[in-house]
Amino acid sequence: MKKILLLFLVFVVPYVTTAQKRSKKGTDTKIESKMKSSDKKSNFMIIKGVEVDMTSEGGDLTEEESNDVSFQNLMKKHIKPVSRFYFSYDIGGFSEESQKLTEDSKNFRSMVQAVNRASEFGWEFINSTIVIDGSIKIHYYYMKR
Repeated sequence: MKKILLLFLVFVVPYVTTAQKRSKKGTDTKIESKMKSSDKKSNFMIIKGVEVDMTSEGGDLTEEESNDVSFQNLMKKHIKPVSRFYFSYDIGGFSEESQKLTEDSKNFRSMVQAVNRASEFGWEFINSTIVIDGSIKIHYYYMKR
């Protein structure tokens, strides 16, 4: 008798649990909210900033100042770095917005200015990556709208 009851439960319980029907109380809001969120279009942009350290290339420092590795000169170098930035804005294609941002970036002296200018156009900072290649630092800033 135990074996028959056990076999009955093994076959009937899965059938009974899958045969239950969800009751609908009005409209299914979960499905509607998923449909609305999937219709939204997200734009992404990469700000690429190439920072060239001018002190290693002789920049504004004399030979004695560039060879001096005292603590005071190292602090001065990091507080007010002698470097030049070159920016590019990659939106995924040519647009007037990327052209305007590139024109404005010719006078920028830091990545902060580039991000602040992009935020004026509705871009939001997501993440960043820095790649160092000798005396050149390449900053990749990922933006989302």
